[in-house]
Amino acid sequence: MRHTNKGVRFSGIRQENTMTENQKTRILEMRRLGCTYRHIAANLSLPEGTVKTCCLRAAKKGLLDTPSEPATCTCKQCGKEIIQVAKRKKRIFCSDACRQKWWGSHQFLIDPGSKAHHHHTCSYCHKSFTAYGNPRRKFCSHDCYIKSRYYQDADDGR
Repeated sequence: MRHTNKGVRFSGIRQENTMTENQKTRILEMRRLGCTYRHIAANLSLPEGTVKTCCLRAAKKGLLDTPSEPATCTCKQCGKEIIQVAKRKKRIFCSDACRQKWWGSHQFLIDPGSKAHHHHTCSYCHKSFTAYGNPRRKFCSHDCYIKSRYYQDADDGR
């Protein structure tokens, strides 16, 4: 016994969601305007996966143009042109060196309440410092590390 009511079909024990034609057209209209899957799903009270499936099927049929990103962009650090690979995550930096250099000079963008910030006291100069991402750090600087390892004080007993 099948009973259809507001786009939901009951067949025995299992409940299946079906979309109405009105919902499908609204999904496609909103997607053409640049709305995200999550935004569309929230507005139409549908699961996000259902919206994604509808958009992908429409794109295969040629009813919806897939948003095309530019094939090239520039590195945030050095400005070198980066060629993007289709169906992969968008690259922002041309190399790991550029990525590390950029984040090293933009530490202020990292959330100060992040769990990745660790507070320590330097083993050599006994100053307190904060290290990002390294919970086992012992020295506040490379200079303190070198002094501790290679230089001995006469009264220090090393």
